[in-house]
Amino acid sequence: MSTRPTPKHSEMVGTASTSHARVGLFDDPRWEDRFDILIRLTQRTQLIKQLTGSDMRLQRIKAAINKRLTLMGVEIHRPRGGGQTPIAKGFLAKVADRYDAAYLLGLHFGANGSGSLAAFETNLGSSLDKRIETYLRYRSDLYDRPEDARISFETYCVLVDGISQRFVTVHTCKECSSSYPWPSAALSRHSCPMCMVHQTDIKASKQKIESLLAKRLGKPIANAS
Repeated sequence: MSTRPTPKHSEMVGTASTSHARVGLFDDPRWEDRFDILIRLTQRTQLIKQLTGSDMRLQRIKAAINKRLTLMGVEIHRPRGGGQTPIAKGFLAKVADRYDAAYLLGLHFGANGSGSLAAFETNLGSSLDKRIETYLRYRSDLYDRPEDARISFETYCVLVDGISQRFVTVHTCKECSSSYPWPSAALSRHSCPMCMVHQTDIKASKQKIESLLAKRLGKPIANAS
């Protein structure tokens, strides 16, 4: 787990805005800064259009993304297809994915949980700022390398929107009190990913210690499986 300081939204704005001479897309320079950060978190044109509330044609947004990323020295890998949906069978299908999603929800909704009306921003600028800062915090907290993050920015957005549209339900664990998401397409009974991951880690660590001790003492290992 990373112990590095969390990158601030304002710090990334400075890096983005000074990386090249921008041709303005927005009337408000704050949206120019948001755009520069956003295109480094996702290159999906439709999602960028949605999050910025832009009425520009997709082709113009795509051209601007290509130009700015090239000037920033960022490789262009535009995703294909229609993107993820919260009702797809593969959405958050793995326990590790739901673990990260639960951590993201804790950062996004805070102590009030997803049931609070205040949890869903209605102002486009504030909503995007919150998503950017939450996602950067998640990556910094759990990963040493940003590219290792299991949950992409796009998946995070699909998750939050899926909760607001009631395609994804949020449960609270009776054991650890963690809130975790459960997609409606999941066929199995919901279970807390936090408890599952940490119990597995504890069991594996205990077995490893017992194995090393038995080897050092020259004793046979009992119930090592």
